[in-house]
Amino acid sequence: MITVNRKGVAIYLVLVVLIVVVIFSNAIISFISSQSQLTYKQIRHVSAFYAANAGIRLAMANLQANDVNWTTGTGNTFTRVICRQATGVFPCTSANLGAPNMTDSEFPLSINYVQITVGPYDSALGRRQLNATVNYTAR
Repeated sequence: MITVNRKGVAIYLVLVVLIVVVIFSNAIISFISSQSQLTYKQIRHVSAFYAANAGIRLAMANLQANDVNWTTGTGNTFTRVICRQATGVFPCTSANLGAPNMTDSEFPLSINYVQITVGPYDSALGRRQLNATVNYTAR
């Protein structure tokens, strides 16, 4: 009768199971990492949306109050900038941040600036078009 030596089978079985566990763990860690990055980008995107919304609301409030820095008569388009802080990069240079432009240190760190464009007054409709553009870091 022939006998089979099975003394080394257990170590090979343990190695195969260990390799499967390592591969599975690596896949889970990779998935969690990618979801974390996606969530981080989503939070920055939502922050940019709310910064733009705040810029539009600021423009509306200043236009309704007839603030001299926000009214230039009919037919004129103008732009205002709100920066998180003064930098050496336009439009957030120190020279550009005097009235009517401004800084707002309460912006999230991901928001660089909000640029608000106020369109000409349309006397037929009695309104102006407002656009807000947000420069933010999505990474």
